[in-house]
Amino acid sequence: MAKLRLQKTTHQYGHIELPPMYLRQERTGIQEELEGELLKFSQSLEGVPLAYENISILGHHGSIYDDSGYIHMNIEANFILFQPERGQTLLGNVNKLGVSHVGCLVHGCFNASIPRPNLVSVETWRDAGPRIGAELEFEVTALDADMMGVLLIRGRLNRTMVQELLAMAESSESGVNGSDSSGYLSDKPSTKRKLETDTDVPSSLSEEAPKSKKKRKI
Repeated sequence: MAKLRLQKTTHQYGHIELPPMYLRQERTGIQEELEGELLKFSQSLEGVPLAYENISILGHHGSIYDDSGYIHMNIEANFILFQPERGQTLLGNVNKLGVSHVGCLVHGCFNASIPRPNLVSVETWRDAGPRIGAELEFEVTALDADMMGVLLIRGRLNRTMVQELLAMAESSESGVNGSDSSGYLSDKPSTKRKLETDTDVPSSLSEEAPKSKKKRKI
């Protein structure tokens, strides 16, 4: 089973600006700032922060520039990050089916999209492909994030599943193509037998009825 790729690292989070309401309450402001960044992809952290601890302020105190009132400071902390990589195998639960792709959730949090392989027909994908609620193992091919920091994982099916789908398609096709010469009787009644049945009549009825004799005048 694919494991959740987590990494605990001490990282300099960077520069933050706290509103004036957090003056003399800098740690509370920092915690609220970091809480808002959880489960969002961070370029500086190169991953998605899931949790943090041991916050440290770099420097003796924050700074206020001009008359803005905002408190500027640099911090670092220990972060637990979700850092999937290209080529890594992940496990998701299918929550969306489509003709061209399947969508799933990785660890109940992260969206993943896996396209239908080009070699697999739409019919095979529909009949034998993934199902809602099923677990799906796939290989990561790309990582994207939208403007809100929501991570989107793109992947592809592993070779084993693709081969299984192709084998099912070949088995289905061979079964259809070989049905005419298999020797089994068709459920559809034979036209010839039907005609023979319709034309058969009992022998007693097939005999001509005796003709009545005409009376002869004398």
